[in-house]
Amino acid sequence: MKNFLTLLGSVVFVAMLAPMFFSSCEPEEDTEVPEPLSTFFSAVISENNKSITPGVNGYLVEPYDTGYSDASGTHYITGVRLYQSGSGYYVSSREEFKFELVNLFDTAAVDRDSLFHTFLSQATLPWYNPTQVADSSKHTGMRILWRTAEGDWYATDEAAQSGTITVDTTTNVTVPGGISTHEVYLQYTCTLYQKNGTGSLVLTEGRGRFSFINSMFY
Repeated sequence: MKNFLTLLGSVVFVAMLAPMFFSSCEPEEDTEVPEPLSTFFSAVISENNKSITPGVNGYLVEPYDTGYSDASGTHYITGVRLYQSGSGYYVSSREEFKFELVNLFDTAAVDRDSLFHTFLSQATLPWYNPTQVADSSKHTGMRILWRTAEGDWYATDEAAQSGTITVDTTTNVTVPGGISTHEVYLQYTCTLYQKNGTGSLVLTEGRGRFSFINSMFY
């Protein structure tokens, strides 16, 4: 009988400690996952969490820029492309994200690098909506392009956007005779419209760190 009571007491003691032990091992549900310190994209698109971080699962970042001249003056476009490379990886997704500064316009054609940094240093950035202005060749703003896993392209410039893009932090590096960069941390909400179609996707909680380049004009 004494051995039974001793065993019973041990069982009760262990039972009392078990909740304390297991609760201490449970992860904190509200632990915040640190954001990447380099380029990344994150958003909720049509109620689905989407994120792309270069260097993870074959995803790469590709900055690019181009310029052209017409009767109205010299125009400039710079952008960042986030996509999954097939080199050395099984490409599991066709999803792709592009963020572009479209149609930076220099009427005097004298200091485009300064214009590049000044535009991206604003507290808020406008969306590029060429269909909403009288002369689309002179309209400057930001544009998002998103390719779904099915291969369909959606973009912000198919119709007017209700909000603006918030610039949280900004850093610029001017390199005379070289490639200038301008890094921004952006937050935004928008609607993506299907190109060559009638569908749309709502993008909320958009945020990311992007480094735009100017390799052409100084």
